[in-house]
Amino acid sequence: MILWMLIYLTLAVIYDWRDFRIPNRLNAAGAVITVIICALQGMEWSVMAVGVLIPFMCCIGLFYLRALGGGDIKVLMVCGIPLGAAVIRFLILSFLWNGVIAVCVLWKHRSFRLRFSYLRHYLSGCLRDGQITSYENPDDESKYLHFTYGIFLAYLTQIVGGLL
Repeated sequence: MILWMLIYLTLAVIYDWRDFRIPNRLNAAGAVITVIICALQGMEWSVMAVGVLIPFMCCIGLFYLRALGGGDIKVLMVCGIPLGAAVIRFLILSFLWNGVIAVCVLWKHRSFRLRFSYLRHYLSGCLRDGQITSYENPDDESKYLHFTYGIFLAYLTQIVGGLL
């Protein structure tokens, strides 16, 4: 299972890096193959379902805020299939790694102040209007983070830590 997931995550990272999107066909194939492997290993369907539903429920709000892409959520859901409820730890690791990556990107581009001013403007607008709106990036030239990098690093962390 570990080798399969590393192959799947590597492909997701490559697509994300190259195209800034993860194709549905990759996520569908990843889900089908992962379910087959888990079923052959005797994993219960309810455990697999929990591993899929937790990332969906935790991340769907971020999708509607445009803070996380749909492909990234699907990758997290595929990774959750063999993890079951342990996917919560995996989600936390993914977000922590992506936080580290975000800080490194901000540091490299020296854009902490600019990004925080965008965030402050967004939050004050939400408070002023009394509703949460999707976050629009005012800087059209900037690139978004590749969330799959943090997902891949979270999986590696779990392997190295003996959690898989």
